[in-house]
Amino acid sequence: MSNTKKLKNKRTFVFDLDGTVLNSKNEFPQETKRLILNILDNGDNVIFATGRMHISAKKLLENVFNEDIFPIISYNGAVVYVPNVGFIYEKTLDMETVHKVIDFLRERNIHVQTYVDDKLYSEKDNEEIKLYAKHADVPYYVVDDLKAIEHPPIKMLAIAEQGILDNLIEPLKEIVNQKANVFKSFPIFLDIVPADANKGNALKFLANYMGFDLKNTVVFGDNENDIYMFEVAGKKIAVENAVDKLKEVADFVSKSNEENGVLYSFVHLFPEYLRGIESSN
Repeated sequence: MSNTKKLKNKRTFVFDLDGTVLNSKNEFPQETKRLILNILDNGDNVIFATGRMHISAKKLLENVFNEDIFPIISYNGAVVYVPNVGFIYEKTLDMETVHKVIDFLRERNIHVQTYVDDKLYSEKDNEEIKLYAKHADVPYYVVDDLKAIEHPPIKMLAIAEQGILDNLIEPLKEIVNQKANVFKSFPIFLDIVPADANKGNALKFLANYMGFDLKNTVVFGDNENDIYMFEVAGKKIAVENAVDKLKEVADFVSKSNEENGVLYSFVHLFPEYLRGIESSN
């Protein structure tokens, strides 16, 4: 069998992190770690696709697995990284759109932070930035004016109560005028990313780069930002705590992230990867 055919016959598993693999305590279950190592031992692919900064996702995964072995789609698809190669894909927002969004959110006294060269910036040293930085395990930088940062950001994020953000989505979409994508990655997080940056486009790019077949790709997610990769993958699995939009298009709805829904889905759909794992699911 040719190497190309072997790659095509491989399965690829793509995992969202927050709300899917990780529980509410930001813990990566030991059973899921063993499961992922079993997938790799089987010769199949594992990719992580997250709204997190690259530095945050990479640090978390290295803390769990003690090595840099996974391709990572970060910033909701604006950045793609491959071990031993580096960054192979990066999108940024145009500065005119960035300034419009900053002005819009300032006027409404909504916290906004920007991500430039994989660094996190805010104009205020407030609870929002402190909680986010602690959750992501990254440093942050406070500046007088986000608009004064010359390099274009990879992403912007507004943080506020769920209802407030829900009411901002349509006005923000009008302001960015199709030059950016606006969606929720968490109930209190509203992401603004480059228009053609999403997990689906990034996954297609990575499939082409690595040579795996999207029809043999299984994706796991919980939020609106995961819909894009659900649209391109062969099999789609949502955890029970996922937003309704995602569950409606999923092939299988598993248990919640608090009950290790990832493991539960393997028990029912892919039991061949459960070697050495004791499960009560």
